[in-house]
Amino acid sequence: MASTRKPAIWAFSLSRLNELLASVVPQYAAVADIQVFHQGFDDALDTIRHRQAAGEPVDVVVSAGWIGAFLRERAGLPVVVVTPTGFDILQALSRARQIAQRVGIVTYGEVPPELAQFRDLYGLTIEPRAYQSRDDAEQAVRDLKERGVGAVVGPGLVTDLAEAAGLPGVFLYSQSSVNDAFRRALEIARVARGEEAKRERIDAVLAHLSEGVAAVDAGERIQSLNPALERLLGIQAEAVLGERLSVVAPVLSLAGVLASGVPELERIERLGRRTLVTSRIPLFEQGVAIGALVSCQDASAIERVDRSLRSEHRPRRFVARHALSDLLGESPAARQVRELASRYARSDATVLITGESGTGKELCAQGIHRESARRDRPFVAVNCAAFPETLLESELFGYEEGAFTGSRRGGRAGLFEAAHTGTIFLDEVGDLPVPVQTRLLRVLQEREVLRLGSNDPTPVDVRVIAATNRDLPRSVAEGTFRRDLYYRLAILPLRLPSLASRREDIPALAAELLGRALARHGAGGFRERALALLLPRLRAHDWPGNVRELENVVERVAVLCGGLAGGEALSAAHLRAVAPELYGGAEEEPAGARAVGPEEIRRALAACGGNQSAAARKLGIGRTTLWRRLRAG
Repeated sequence: MASTRKPAIWAFSLSRLNELLASVVPQYAAVADIQVFHQGFDDALDTIRHRQAAGEPVDVVVSAGWIGAFLRERAGLPVVVVTPTGFDILQALSRARQIAQRVGIVTYGEVPPELAQFRDLYGLTIEPRAYQSRDDAEQAVRDLKERGVGAVVGPGLVTDLAEAAGLPGVFLYSQSSVNDAFRRALEIARVARGEEAKRERIDAVLAHLSEGVAAVDAGERIQSLNPALERLLGIQAEAVLGERLSVVAPVLSLAGVLASGVPELERIERLGRRTLVTSRIPLFEQGVAIGALVSCQDASAIERVDRSLRSEHRPRRFVARHALSDLLGESPAARQVRELASRYARSDATVLITGESGTGKELCAQGIHRESARRDRPFVAVNCAAFPETLLESELFGYEEGAFTGSRRGGRAGLFEAAHTGTIFLDEVGDLPVPVQTRLLRVLQEREVLRLGSNDPTPVDVRVIAATNRDLPRSVAEGTFRRDLYYRLAILPLRLPSLASRREDIPALAAELLGRALARHGAGGFRERALALLLPRLRAHDWPGNVRELENVVERVAVLCGGLAGGEALSAAHLRAVAPELYGGAEEEPAGARAVGPEEIRRALAACGGNQSAAARKLGIGRTTLWRRLRAG
């Protein structure tokens, strides 16, 4: 057991560092089992692997320079690299100064930053070099010899090369740096032992979980893998410990979570023929990422009504933006609609909203959802007239993989499933084809959906709000709409009045909508003038398009105002140009229009580059008037 033995430390070197390592080992006999090997690179790696395979324990490896870097990359164990301290450098330079005034120093990896201080302190001419391989070290020694240095300071490899080249070599390391390396190795072993004990406790817990769980370190190497995941993957934990999870099971890869530090919860993945629900969680200790954990469960073992399984790919657009207060107007008809809708919101029964196109049926549906107990759940809107029959079925009810040519791999949840625990709004429900009406009736009766190509119904908890501008009782009489479906939908009926039937609301509606539109176009200063010109025409119009038509008209007026040149006054002619429907569709010459002669018209046309509309606005007359007077002249 990790808790009953002393930490095991193995040290490797091919140079005179071996003697230094061996001389320090007795100091640690009481607290650690330390072995020193005169080996490096592949030989050292083979020793580590063979002894581990034979069951010999090792916690930390100690080495130096190039060999240390080699083992750190390949050994799969913590590797402490012996690093020269500032005291080591100071001592070595002091010895080198007794030999020569011009000194070279060659270190592994990079040049120590302390060299500049020592150079200034001792007045030495120091030639620093760094190496990454034996060839680099040999080249550095040759270069220093050519530059006339009298002694070379460095680790064992460098001092051996210097002496072979006929230069005095000064060994860089001391007992101080070796002691420091062993102390760091012991601390790493102590922490690792604590982590191992913790891992054993966690493994005991994970062994009893039905979910498959794997934990990895910061390098994505598998630290633990519980029996449930062994069964799911068909592997033995002992065979993959220390391997990267993305290699063992790519579908469960934790590389992305380790890189981002952001959890990924309730993802749906495919593992062979299985569908898994997976969650990935990064693990932190004192703000530092130390690894990650993945948990997964076979979707077949999860009850189909589970919200997380069906809401994983729920689009963020499924929200209601409007409240009942957005149904503007203080007429008795408008107040009655808001009051009735508010009462309906307190119920979970199906609502059928009827009314002419443009009266605000979807806005009302969103408002009912926003005031209901489902306000924090999805609001899914679908226009039933916008899809052909076959596509509408797959959109509403979803489909299984292979249900039809071109179906998405893994299948897809329908909009009823996306609306689970929330509200689905079926706009233009009167346009549903009869076969789809039959399937919808079953959903309303049984509260479950059957995906295309599936025999396994999925329960859903959905509040239905439907809307249409059709006369459904008439459609029932004509046989184009199912009578039983109509009565299932019309439990709570709500009729929205036309705009023409509540003309007293037009001024308030126009003022509010125009104010918003002008603000969007940066033309708020035109509000009072535009209203004064518009209101007489708005009151007289029939409004076949209802509030939507009113919104379109004021949007055009706002665009016009936003485009008027600075200081140019808004005139009735301007409004007639952008909203001719308010003037009977024809451009009339306004009563009392000032007399404008042909010459003045020509000058205006020249100033406007021949643009008749711009010239007419400049003169305050209509285009027809401009053309007629120009022709008469």
